[in-house]
Amino acid sequence: YKKERENGMSLEITAVPIATLVIMGVAFGIALLNGVINRALIGHFIGWDRYRTMQKEMAEHRSATLAAARANDKKQLEKLKKKESQIQQMTAQMMKPQMIQLGISFLYIFVWLFVLTPTFGNNNVAYLPGYGPITVFWWYPIASFFLGLLSSRLIGTMPIE
Repeated sequence: YKKERENGMSLEITAVPIATLVIMGVAFGIALLNGVINRALIGHFIGWDRYRTMQKEMAEHRSATLAAARANDKKQLEKLKKKESQIQQMTAQMMKPQMIQLGISFLYIFVWLFVLTPTFGNNNVAYLPGYGPITVFWWYPIASFFLGLLSSRLIGTMPIE
């Protein structure tokens, strides 16, 4: 929008596009729903305390294996290899809720391609400094990614560390 001043100069006034906020709201809503479902699935199939313990054990095992491989410590690698079957069992147990969650995650793509893209078309819906105006085709994945991280922090679910 441009507004004329009394002295004849124009002053540019920028309005926040409603489309930007709508898309961010939809992305955040789906991210919250996804996080709540993820938390419920992990709680049901594994339990949060056990899940955190398994994450920690797997990270420690991975770290110890890398350190032993870098140091070329064959004795330590053999010792760690004995625990490999237990780590694989933990991985398999953690995969069950993640596989169910994968199907639910297609909601992001469905909403993006079949709801938001036809609704907003090729119109610019956001502006990225240094890049310029962008369409819903780019804005929704960007908003989904960052708002998904935010919602996972709010809900207390973190990806495997």
